[in-house]
Amino acid sequence: MQKTLFNTSWLFISLFLVAAQLPAQTSIKSPYSRYGLGELYSGSSQYTMAMGGISSGVRSQWFINPQNPASYTAFDSLSFLFDGALYGKMSTFKIDTLSQPSNYASLSYIAMGLPVTRWMRTSFGLMPFSSVGYTINSNQQVEGFGNTLYEFQGYGGLSQVYLGAGFRPVKDFSAGFNLSYIFGSIDKIRNITFPDSSNILSSRISQQSGVKGFYLDLGFQYHHTFSNGSFFNAGLTYAPKQKLNVLTDKLAYSYSHDYSTNLDEIRDTVEYETGSKGTIELPLGIGGGVLFGKGEKWMGGADIKWQQWSSFTYLGKSDSLQNSLTVNAGGQFRPSTSDIASYWKRVTYRAGLRYNQSYLYLNDTRINEFGISFGFGLPMKKTRSTLNLAVEAGARGTTQNNLIRENYIRFTLGASIFDRWFLKRKYD
Repeated sequence: MQKTLFNTSWLFISLFLVAAQLPAQTSIKSPYSRYGLGELYSGSSQYTMAMGGISSGVRSQWFINPQNPASYTAFDSLSFLFDGALYGKMSTFKIDTLSQPSNYASLSYIAMGLPVTRWMRTSFGLMPFSSVGYTINSNQQVEGFGNTLYEFQGYGGLSQVYLGAGFRPVKDFSAGFNLSYIFGSIDKIRNITFPDSSNILSSRISQQSGVKGFYLDLGFQYHHTFSNGSFFNAGLTYAPKQKLNVLTDKLAYSYSHDYSTNLDEIRDTVEYETGSKGTIELPLGIGGGVLFGKGEKWMGGADIKWQQWSSFTYLGKSDSLQNSLTVNAGGQFRPSTSDIASYWKRVTYRAGLRYNQSYLYLNDTRINEFGISFGFGLPMKKTRSTLNLAVEAGARGTTQNNLIRENYIRFTLGASIFDRWFLKRKYD
């Protein structure tokens, strides 16, 4: 039995490590990823995304919740946990009567958790931090130049590797931290061409920024179980202002385009700068939430999170971002934990809502987002491991004031592997 579980665990781990190559093969496409650090990863696991993304008060011995590291103390003292999921998103971007589809898929995250001492648990893993991918074109008639085409392109993103620990100094109270190493690159290109005139040189500015640095976030939880099996959790998360290091290469030049060969010929280098050092200042963030429930039968809760993006700077520039606010609510229900005759009564059913007042403020309009989510936890035979599916349908932005509305469906599909690794054998 133990050998079978061990082989199953490593089979799933191997599959997700292979799937980790997906981010290099796919690319996000969103005009809103032009601002700040791009489209931020919410950090929601396959477990919490289906419940609207609640996380502050969530803790479980069967799942990993990296969004609040204090939750690690819920891990069983004799267990090994593995969580991994794939992420996909199908979007339609609308501008008045025009629309354009976009699909995206990648590794969502890989996380592992295990006990260290009687009062300490740890977790480590890999997950995305942000993604950048856009192409924006704008035509204008400029006096003396005729039709002028402005093109903006961006691609890349940031990832993070984290190591976290949770501690239980006293009964019913836990604290924890995640120390992450954030790394990646963001490339941006600005291009100006003059299709009506072959005598006017085009110009291009290309900037490649390599980003790396450490990031710390803290978590706290109060958790109390009553005599009738009901429980109450309250959680708090906190991340102070922090800086990441940036190494930038910049090239600006004028060129002519040969339409017969579709090749560019550089005529003059205006600026060339390599190895320029700078910083990104990430904002302070604070969140909190509560959770009620009864055993493994049901639970429900709500979260709120605020981030001070108005203080964000990228190479000394603020990017005109606003403070963000996110509200999450959701829960889950399991009809039975022991009905062997009916598989569907042992399935966990989840649902939730999410509202995000994002950090984007464009054309005097706040870019907000709303989503409805649901999902299932499908128990595997003869184990406490589960296959998990989460789906969210939502919308971001508006078509008013010459802006873009994104209607999307995003999903995660993954596995949560629970395995006994630290049992002492009585017989060989």
